[in-house]
Amino acid sequence: MAAAGYLGMRPGDLDGKRYARHWNPEMAPLALPVREALRHGPEAAELGTPLSEVHRLLDPGYQPIENGWLRLPSGQTFVAVHTLMPGVTSAMIDWWFGWHGAEAQRYKLWHPRAHVGVRMQRALADAPDLGDREKYVGNVSYVTEYIGDRVAELAIAFREPREYFDTARFAEARVGTAICARTGFASRPPLDVGHLIHLIRETSDGCEMRSRFWLGDVQARFLSRENPVNRYLLRSPVVARAAVPPIARDLVVHCAKEMAHLASFLPALHRDYH
Repeated sequence: MAAAGYLGMRPGDLDGKRYARHWNPEMAPLALPVREALRHGPEAAELGTPLSEVHRLLDPGYQPIENGWLRLPSGQTFVAVHTLMPGVTSAMIDWWFGWHGAEAQRYKLWHPRAHVGVRMQRALADAPDLGDREKYVGNVSYVTEYIGDRVAELAIAFREPREYFDTARFAEARVGTAICARTGFASRPPLDVGHLIHLIRETSDGCEMRSRFWLGDVQARFLSRENPVNRYLLRSPVVARAAVPPIARDLVVHCAKEMAHLASFLPALHRDYH
């Protein structure tokens, strides 16, 4: 089960918390490219990046869609968000993903208007003998959050980037780290329904996060990957369309808001702990 809870902070929630000064419920407006994508609406299917072609994210420059959403020919929903993060490093991003899942208050720093609760399958966030990536890669985050006006209870199973990319290309592509995960429902039948990738590319003043979501790649966790139900029935375009509610536009807004807000306080928060 995902962690239940409430939006925002209540009296006493931040008492004694070393990071209390970084709580800021005021969030900046959406970046102009995101606002333009929202005005444009859904894009043509040909402009999307199927998961099978995710290696294209390691090519120089940018993809046709860096902000926006569309329906792929497979029936899957594709969502892209680009966030500039001046002053942020790849090491800070890895630290954040290893640190924030310890308690709801940390999670709420990230998106004060949408994040409700979090629980990690293995409570490793404050383990002193582990590296940052060891705390989240291979772990599962159970979150409760709003996407638009819908409350979602999700299971986010973090995976090694090598399951998606040829990581030998990362250095040439200026990729410092990649947050990769299989996403699914935490409170409904045990189904995985999507993938997320936050690719962190270094820039002259920090980094940029290129976020991608593929929604509708359905798999029953209680069956093997080779089971006919997973291989054929659940991979049909009809299932891909039916498995995911119409949240693509809201997901663009959610991701853009939370990642920009994270960039606003992460360097100072990271300094407090280092």
